[in-house]
Amino acid sequence: MEEVQLTLVGLLKEYGPAQSSLTVEPGQTVMEVIHELGLDPDLVAIVMVNGRQRFKSYRLQEGDNVKLVPLVGGG
Repeated sequence: MEEVQLTLVGLLKEYGPAQSSLTVEPGQTVMEVIHELGLDPDLVAIVMVNGRQRFKSYRLQEGDNVKLVPLVGGG
């Protein structure tokens, strides 16, 4: 099992702790983690992994630092 650091930003904080360490299966995708957290994938606009933007299909690796950023609306 691999350790991944996860940070939820903005309104996503309502769905879990602001910062938590998750244990994930090797090769698990960001989308799979989003589903495990019970998040609506449409709410996650940006996935940052180790400071770089990634797709939700990105496969997590040991030591990754993941930040999930919500869609921000205005008008």
